[in-house]
Amino acid sequence: MSESKGKLELFTLPGKGRAEAIRMMLVFVDKKFTDTRLTIEQWKIKRQLSNYGNDQKLPMMLVNDKRVIFGATEISRFVALNFSLYGVSSSEQEEINKVIDDLEKINVALTPIIRATLTKSYEQRKELWNVFKVDTLFPPLTKYDERLANKMFLVGSRISWADIALIEMLTRFREIYDSFYLAHFDNLREYCNRFEKLPNMRPYFHSRPDSFF
Repeated sequence: MSESKGKLELFTLPGKGRAEAIRMMLVFVDKKFTDTRLTIEQWKIKRQLSNYGNDQKLPMMLVNDKRVIFGATEISRFVALNFSLYGVSSSEQEEINKVIDDLEKINVALTPIIRATLTKSYEQRKELWNVFKVDTLFPPLTKYDERLANKMFLVGSRISWADIALIEMLTRFREIYDSFYLAHFDNLREYCNRFEKLPNMRPYFHSRPDSFF
């Protein structure tokens, strides 16, 4: 059986995080999957019972009850390859990989803000976000906003993993940290709005649970 037609189960922690882009990719391609969200303690028990190793972390995808894939980037690449979200040429794949690498750096830089959120240090979180926004976030967003001035997609002529990963990050930041920051980027704001209004995406955005990270 083709893995694109097989059974998929996604295991994640309760928050959105980087695993949210995986959900959005699967919803976009209309691929049914089981969305299993575990607490840290539940994951520790499952990890031990399944002999996965103590160093393995969520997210995890189980493919056809056999193949196991760990890590948001690795799972996303699997989905992109199997559901035509990875460009149409090797050069487009390289461009997509560059976008994903850039977004990974942004997400890693967000770690202190997530930590402040989890410890309910909200004043510290506000201060960290304001510095992060100016120093880390706005420079690449300016580049992406300029790129989208005369085109609909980051890479090629159709939506790709790069687009969904960027839109996921932008909408997550808008919902969790700062509802107004996209006002600085007209093209990115329209880019997100266009995706959120797609018939297969609108119900998902309206129904997904709130999250603090």
